[in-house]
Amino acid sequence: MNWSEYSTLKSGSKVSFAADKQTTKEAVAEVAEVRDDDGNITTHARPAEAKEEREFVVLVKKCWDSQTGEALSDSKREYSLSDLESEKASFDAEMARAKAQSDGLAAAIVDFKKV
Repeated sequence: MNWSEYSTLKSGSKVSFAADKQTTKEAVAEVAEVRDDDGNITTHARPAEAKEEREFVVLVKKCWDSQTGEALSDSKREYSLSDLESEKASFDAEMARAKAQSDGLAAAIVDFKKV
C-alpha cells in the first residue's frame, strides 16, 4: 500500500479498514453411541464441538479492470496495529537518516562556498 495515497483514497471511499472473521473450525454435531441389532457399537459417542472463528482487521481496497472499468472483487489485506506501527517506525527512521544526510550536505555546501 502506498500510504501517501491513503487519505485521498479514503475520502473517495476507495479504501477502508473493516473487521473480518474467518472460520478456523466448523461446528461438529454430537454423535451418540450407536449399536447394531447384535448390540455391537457401530459409531462411538462424540461430544458436540462449537464452531471456532478468528477475528481480524483488513484493509479493503476497491479494484477495477483497467481496460473495461468493470468493478472487480475488493482487495483485502490483513493488518494488525503492530504491523502499522512497525511500518511507520521504519519510515520515521528512514526520514531521520535522510535528515542527517541533508544536514551533512548543508554543512558541506557552506564549506564549499568558502573556497
